[in-house]
Amino acid sequence: MLKALIIEDEKPAIDELKYLLSLYDFIEVIGEAQDGIKGLNLLKSLKPDIVFIDINIPKVNGLELSKIISSDKVAIIFTTAYDNYAVDAFELSALDYILKPISPSRLEKSLEKAKNFLNQIETKQKKIDKIPVEEKGKIYLLDINEIVFAKSQEGFVKIVTKGSSYLFKKSMKNLEEKLQDFPQFYRVQKSYIVNLQSISEVIPWFKSTYWLVMNDANKTRISVSKVQIKELKSILGF
Repeated sequence: MLKALIIEDEKPAIDELKYLLSLYDFIEVIGEAQDGIKGLNLLKSLKPDIVFIDINIPKVNGLELSKIISSDKVAIIFTTAYDNYAVDAFELSALDYILKPISPSRLEKSLEKAKNFLNQIETKQKKIDKIPVEEKGKIYLLDINEIVFAKSQEGFVKIVTKGSSYLFKKSMKNLEEKLQDFPQFYRVQKSYIVNLQSISEVIPWFKSTYWLVMNDANKTRISVSKVQIKELKSILGF
């Protein structure tokens, strides 16, 4: 059951939205507020999954309120009679923007967006931030953030941390898929994935090529593929 909070200054508009939401068996309205301050307090205490916010509300308007809300945990849906705030709303990571009067079909589309958004969050939260690796015949669950770099070799992957190295007995492609939700990892060439936060130095080399010096015990140097240089420079900001 999804929990919804309505922040709207007009009671008839609250009642109308509550009625429309009552037609769905997967959502429950757990609170309502008619100004931004009360709305913020209810957000903190009730922890809703979805919040419907009118833009023109007293004390703290809807746009200002949305800046305070963590939009990566709550589905923010604006409900307003004015379309001139849409760009501002989406820049603030609003999930949707519904014009009043709210039609049932438009609300249904918005709720589908919200369900998909919240399912994605739940899936990410369930992912384990560890991968199985081997060392001296033993299997360990290695914290992904400990990885300095990974090197493909002879049908498996060697994973290097600051103080040790392990075997990941699957392909480089498989490892890359496991790391896709961790933006600090970047494939600098066919055989190497590096943790960008573990680069201690970037050394310019001949013909606009570069070496990365990693912060493992051996200060390993890894060359960057020419096709990756432009993107990597943009990511690192040089």
